[in-house]
Amino acid sequence: MFKYRILLFLMIGLLSSCISTKQHIADTDITYVRANEDVNVGSKAIDDMISPYRDQMEDEMNIELGEMPVTLKKGKLNSSMGNWFCDALLVMSNKYSDKPVDFALQNYGGLRIPSISKGIVTKRHIFELMPFDNKLVVLEIDGKTVQMMADNMADHGGAPVSLGLSFTIEEDKAIDVMVNGKPIKSNSTYRVGLPDYVANGGDDSWFLKEIPQFDTGVYIREVMIEYLMDLKAAGKPITVDKTKRITS
Repeated sequence: MFKYRILLFLMIGLLSSCISTKQHIADTDITYVRANEDVNVGSKAIDDMISPYRDQMEDEMNIELGEMPVTLKKGKLNSSMGNWFCDALLVMSNKYSDKPVDFALQNYGGLRIPSISKGIVTKRHIFELMPFDNKLVVLEIDGKTVQMMADNMADHGGAPVSLGLSFTIEEDKAIDVMVNGKPIKSNSTYRVGLPDYVANGGDDSWFLKEIPQFDTGVYIREVMIEYLMDLKAAGKPITVDKTKRITS
């Protein structure tokens, strides 16, 4: 029975996070309980207890956010999924930041599904695409750090990046690095929106760990849902820019 209490707790927690997108769990106490092997998984009493929450969660996950004009596919160097995702992240970085943001990026492994089909996009799609609780942060960096970020992406064979940043990969290094169409300058200041996972050193981004972060306080998953809902409310279609940001 303890097994199902834990399951119910998890379902209620997920449902709550879906409905109230501005609240996050900061701390929790967890007790691990060993369940008996002979628990009747098909128990009608258990199903009746969970069913209302499950049905409510299903309704929330099936909310339509818009219509994707093409099938998004994940890949390197560039991809339709990476372009769309990071362009949206740039829009939302500017929405949450008090200063203009030059570009946005996302670690390749953070996008957890290989594609999103052309057609209706629901909250379920976004939860599947971005299941982790990574927050959107903004960093203020110099041109040398932009070069290091581009070199790191080049060493990994490319990564999702928005309009605003472009470069060419040559021998696993980034050359001709441009921000907003202009060559980077080592002492100039640039602003980038990205997941806190990367800002905290993930994906070999160790050189970002000591840089102060502007924390939006919002999960990237929530940001993407908000982006789509903003488009829908404004009567605007979802668009996918095919411009190559990384070449080789």
